[in-house]
Amino acid sequence: MKRLIPAFAGTNARLPDPLTGLRTRAVFRELIESEMSSSGNHHHPLGLIMLDLDRFKVINYGYSERCGDLLLQEVSTLIAQTLRAGDQVGRWGGQEFLCLLPGADCKITDSIAEQLRQAIESLTLNAEGYEIHVTASLGAACFPEDASNTGQLIAACGAAMYQAKNTGRNRVTHADALHGQVFGLGKLLDSALREHRVVPAYQPIVDLNSGAIVADEALARVVNADQAPLAAEHFIEAARQLQVTYQIDRAIIISVIKHCVQNLRAAPNMAHFVNISGNLLRHPKVVSEILDAARIHCAACSDLTGPTKPLVIEITERELLHDIDATRNMLRPFLDFGMRLALDDFGSGYSSFKYLADLPFSFVKIEGTLIQRIREKRVRTIVQGIQKAASDLGLVTVAEFVESEEIAAIVRTTGVDWAQGYYYGLPEIPT
Repeated sequence: MKRLIPAFAGTNARLPDPLTGLRTRAVFRELIESEMSSSGNHHHPLGLIMLDLDRFKVINYGYSERCGDLLLQEVSTLIAQTLRAGDQVGRWGGQEFLCLLPGADCKITDSIAEQLRQAIESLTLNAEGYEIHVTASLGAACFPEDASNTGQLIAACGAAMYQAKNTGRNRVTHADALHGQVFGLGKLLDSALREHRVVPAYQPIVDLNSGAIVADEALARVVNADQAPLAAEHFIEAARQLQVTYQIDRAIIISVIKHCVQNLRAAPNMAHFVNISGNLLRHPKVVSEILDAARIHCAACSDLTGPTKPLVIEITERELLHDIDATRNMLRPFLDFGMRLALDDFGSGYSSFKYLADLPFSFVKIEGTLIQRIREKRVRTIVQGIQKAASDLGLVTVAEFVESEEIAAIVRTTGVDWAQGYYYGLPEIPT
């Protein structure tokens, strides 16, 4: 392997990423802020490139985690060698890297992004007997054209990168291609978060044996005075691209904590499910804020709760980090507080069973499109297999998207424990 270029070298370097030797997310953000301030004072342009390795989980799990680590190290070196003197690269998280280009205008930034794309596409890694190839999706943004501050610049760059990934991968997208719908939704979300108009709508979850409501799931909505609530499906992808899902998570979870306390005496055994994003796990200060709010509210009803709290944290496979140990450590504050963990959309990915083996889940939510096809014998057999594996592990299963009496009856025969969907009730915002 080539010698890793210490791109983090300098007076600001501290606590480099142990795998790649690059600046970590927090330190690199400080560097961007410093460069933004300097560029703004001297009216100099500044370029930013975010890149994400395509289908990295295939390498990490299809070959080995060791191969994945070696690839990240090799790509780190390649990026540093491709950038100009004075440019900087940091590990933004998982398989994501961020490149800072002082003095680069949009034309130069896009050109360097394309050079990086081609270099990564041409890379061949020989590791553990495998010949590994990879591509990358890259987003580019510039100051002052695409943003006026650090947060906006990073969000614009991230949104462009997700657009590149969503439109075919192995390509470069500049942020100016997204100034329409994505940034329009970003503006809507920004005002809704500031004005506390991001609220949960609760959908009931039913025990299939007793028919009793045993839980609910909080689903994010944006409310406006004169319009119907905007469902998450209309804004969550924009939020993901703009990297503000953690702010939505914070607003919804704190609302659910209050909802839980208000309903605890009337329904002491109710579980309350709420989704979180991988983006939230990368913001430990926000996690601490959420847990502080939970402690304050739980103190008022300590006589009704034991070590296991009613709140259940849902996370999908796509949101889990490739590093199981890192994921476990990031989830630990929730688990230590007594919250339980649910794996959402089980059956939609190829690593679901590995996550069940490695992480302390209590619930498995079976992917809704499987449930919608449960009339098919092959699909029903798959669901029965999921149910048996979950039962053997002592996990509660929840069928999603149950929308008719027929599907509810079939799901019941498979042995699935709980169910949710329009057949049992629509998501409703409490009055």
